[in-house]
Amino acid sequence: MEGSNMGDKPTISVIIPVLNEADKIERCLEAVLSQSLKPTDVILVDGHSTDGTVERAKRFPVRVFYQEYGAAGAARQIGLENAQGEYLAFTDGDCIPSKDWLRSLLGGFSEGIMGVGGGILNVGKGLWTESINLTQGTFLGGASSIQSRIFKERRFVKSISGCNSLYRRDVLVEAGGFNVNLSGADETELNSRLLKKGKLLYVPEALVAHDHGRGLKEFAKQMYRYGIWRRECRVWDLPVIPPLLAPILLLSLIFTPWVFLSFFGLYVLMALAMGLNFAVQKRDARYLLTIPVVLVVEHFFFIIGFWKETVSPTRMSTREKLQR
Repeated sequence: MEGSNMGDKPTISVIIPVLNEADKIERCLEAVLSQSLKPTDVILVDGHSTDGTVERAKRFPVRVFYQEYGAAGAARQIGLENAQGEYLAFTDGDCIPSKDWLRSLLGGFSEGIMGVGGGILNVGKGLWTESINLTQGTFLGGASSIQSRIFKERRFVKSISGCNSLYRRDVLVEAGGFNVNLSGADETELNSRLLKKGKLLYVPEALVAHDHGRGLKEFAKQMYRYGIWRRECRVWDLPVIPPLLAPILLLSLIFTPWVFLSFFGLYVLMALAMGLNFAVQKRDARYLLTIPVVLVVEHFFFIIGFWKETVSPTRMSTREKLQR
């Protein structure tokens, strides 16, 4: 393993940005501290929670820091600056890492690997939450992102998730760390810089369960924020194609309506087919409606957020503090 003698115990710091996660932080910390490969230290970076998150976290052997930016990237940077480990692992307060999470991530490192990420299993109860999770596990809902989809085999990827990733500390320092001026998608922007020097590896066995707890209304808000973040971080990859195509399709409605109607008809058919697939798979006819609705909400609000940021860019000094 590059930079580490396998006969030595690797030192790993786990960094967890949090904001109002009192109902979930204990499960997260219990999972982190019971890893088969024990972390050297666990760092909690709080965005000034008001629900007792920190008080609950302090029942565990963790170090707590605070951040004023209102963004997870700044929290991760604070964790980086205060970590003791040779390797830095990142997860979120609403995540529950599997028993061998750290061991599996560490096992993915070899020469030329800048970072290793794992699979994310979206969980939660309720019809809308389950519908959201199902759509995010598909190409139409989650594209090629490992943030939403679980792949069965190891593969090189364009980005790894901020809630399930491991980097060498010196690699992050050399790359300049996280951009604290981004309101979101900070890990995407960081990973785009790291790809200029090496590769990012996805290992499916490094699994975390992620409990978003989102209904349809919160999901719409989250997709709007995601659209803002993706435009703000200026990483041009697959997720930005729909927002870029949207104005072209709207113009085609005026000049060549058959183009718009063709794309729209294909989209509707794909959404309905996905709803039918899950309705049969889950033996629940309600998915015939909820799956297409979730897809429309996801894509519509992501596009609106993207173009909002294009027309009226966010500024850190005046930015409303956006929750992750």
